[in-house]
Amino acid sequence: MLLGQAAMINWSDVAPEHRPAYYEWHSREHMVGRVAIPGFQRGRRYIAAHARRDFLVMYEVDDLSVLTGAAYLAKANAPSALTQRTTPFVKNSVRGLSTVKVSFGICAGGCALTLRFEPAEGHDAELARYLTQEALPRAVERPDIAGAHLLVADQTASTMVPVERQGRPTIIPNWIVLIEGVSLDAVNGVGDAELADPALSAHGCAPGIERDTYSLQIMVLRPR
Repeated sequence: MLLGQAAMINWSDVAPEHRPAYYEWHSREHMVGRVAIPGFQRGRRYIAAHARRDFLVMYEVDDLSVLTGAAYLAKANAPSALTQRTTPFVKNSVRGLSTVKVSFGICAGGCALTLRFEPAEGHDAELARYLTQEALPRAVERPDIAGAHLLVADQTASTMVPVERQGRPTIIPNWIVLIEGVSLDAVNGVGDAELADPALSAHGCAPGIERDTYSLQIMVLRPR
């Protein structure tokens, strides 16, 4: 289960030669600082297994207002010197401030499959029904799947550009499915069955589904 009713989810590239600096900033400052903000519950970073972008980062929060509220914006609008030096290394971002529509499962998984897609015109209800009542519940019945989640990006909230993100062109996704499992074979198994292109298309998904798999690098929980 995700920890909260909303999430900030981000796919991006960092060139290998810049990763030591990126890890120093992202692991030791950025993630720790984010989960200290009221309403943030957990942060995770994954590295690509088979993906268009190098990293997947997600922060789980109480609700969408946390990501548009004063405490988060105060932090994001006052970047540290280390942030200013390091964020130019982060390229090709896809980022959504998203509402969690459903979240099934028992825990976080070490491997992840993400799908980014659009409902075909007029088929939102059928696609949502298939995902929330059939595909994702069936996925978490598998013993090697830890979680299955549907998120929808809030287009208005996602267009906000705090100071630390200025000058970084960003694509905003729409619908997002996240599958968590114990192995890449596990999450790919769901991708090849319940979430295969023909199954999704038959229930109202538009062409152009983007699929990526990742392995967990680091997880940071809110201080207790």
